Amino acid sequence: MKTKKLIFLKLIFYLSLFCFYPYGFAENTPVHIPALLPDIAFENSLSKEELQYLGIQRDSRFFSINDINGIFILVELTNTYCVSCQKNIKIFNKVYKKTLNNKELREKIKIISIAIGNNKQEVDCFKNEHNILYPIITDPEFTAHKALGEPRVPYTMYVRRDAEGKLLIFKTHKSVFDSSDILMNEIRLICSEYFNCYSF
Repeated sequence: MKTKKLIFLKLIFYLSLFCFYPYGFAENTPVHIPALLPDIAFENSLSKEELQYLGIQRDSRFFSINDINGIFILVELTNTYCVSCQKNIKIFNKVYKKTLNNKELREKIKIISIAIGNNKQEVDCFKNEHNILYPIITDPEFTAHKALGEPRVPYTMYVRRDAEGKLLIFKTHKSVFDSSDILMNEIRLICSEYFNCYSF
């Protein structure tokens, strides 16, 4: 009974935080672009398949986004109780499948979400309920969110690996994407500019 009550109270808290956030809270300043992606350690709560997709060692207890095997990473900040965030799911699922099924792109482009304020149980329920295909990592203590300037969710960062192997945030997108086609067109332009990819 206590568990149900705690879940209910937590739900009310997140609804007030994320649904009514623009009216009652001041947004902190997200990182200035371009900027190096902070090297944040995440607890490894991913499945074997998700780790394989990201190219991360399975026996690692912790990992950072810098450990991901990709030269372009689309990183979304989300929350399992954020209604607006749910609108991005179909869009990201389509882009995930499109890039994964392209031989030229599957090793270059990776897509992940960071669930700020959520634990593994919340994320697992969220993924099952909405049939989410791409990996979601947990940020239960808001560590990543604070390091990135505490932007409102959903918030998406376009991250690329530079010549020295460092991850650079070179573009961001606030709120919900209009469509998967618009996002795919952006990725096409990015690939043609940085990675010499023209075939998808």
